[in-house]
Amino acid sequence: MKDKKKTIVMFGDSLTDYFPMDKLQDIDADIINSGVAGDTIAEMGARLSYDVYPYHPDIIIMQGGANDFLMSLYPGAKPLAERLIRLALRIRKQLPDTKIYIESMYPAYTKRIGLMPSWAEGKSNEEIQKINTWIKKLCKENDFNYIDVFSHLIGADGQLSREYTVDGIHLQDSAYEIVAEILICGGVYGK
Repeated sequence: MKDKKKTIVMFGDSLTDYFPMDKLQDIDADIINSGVAGDTIAEMGARLSYDVYPYHPDIIIMQGGANDFLMSLYPGAKPLAERLIRLALRIRKQLPDTKIYIESMYPAYTKRIGLMPSWAEGKSNEEIQKINTWIKKLCKENDFNYIDVFSHLIGADGQLSREYTVDGIHLQDSAYEIVAEILICGGVYGK
């Protein structure tokens, strides 16, 4: 008897929503993209019952927090990380057999882009790294798998490499190639 295909839910904000799913076409799994552009962590939590739970996934790959970080009411590194982990704990309570991976926040390009400001202008990658430090620590404490995407996308100048973004936050195709490689080689999609 052939094993049932795994079901994987990618759950997050626009960075997940815009993920070019063809980059994962060689993965032998049913992959559902449950990213919604503009979502904060609270908004992600509000759609668990229709964007995550019904699929009873074997694996969830969570990515979130960018919109919480960009808002004028940014709560700080530790509270943002705690929101993300609380969301993962809610999922675990509902789906105890699901393996949950939590991605680091991605770096940003915080300088002006030509005549246009970056969406992340006035923000800093040092602060994003503080958030990631908390996410990683809380993942370890709560037995979640942490995936470091940040260090693979950050340039030598401490910015999201310019060729990876149009607006300072959202990724170009070449950056998604790297993210896909991290997810595949990082064992998320295991054989």
